[in-house]
Amino acid sequence: MKNLRGKEHITVDTSGFITLTPSGREIAEMIYERHQLLSSWLVQLGVDKKTAVEDACKIEHIISRESFQAIKTHVQSLMVPS
Repeated sequence: MKNLRGKEHITVDTSGFITLTPSGREIAEMIYERHQLLSSWLVQLGVDKKTAVEDACKIEHIISRESFQAIKTHVQSLMVPS
């Protein structure tokens, strides 16, 4: 929390209520997109859902933008439009 506050990604009021700043929201949305794509992709590859979600939680925070974009592009290219 101290790190997020120091980088101005959150604000904390006197009651302890936490609010995302615009930059914090952008990061949260990026992490959520990564989590959703990675966990569903791992499940499609045959990984148990519980394991896929746990692994996605680990990967989503450390994967580079470049690598995630490459995975995202690849996964999207495999999707057949309905």
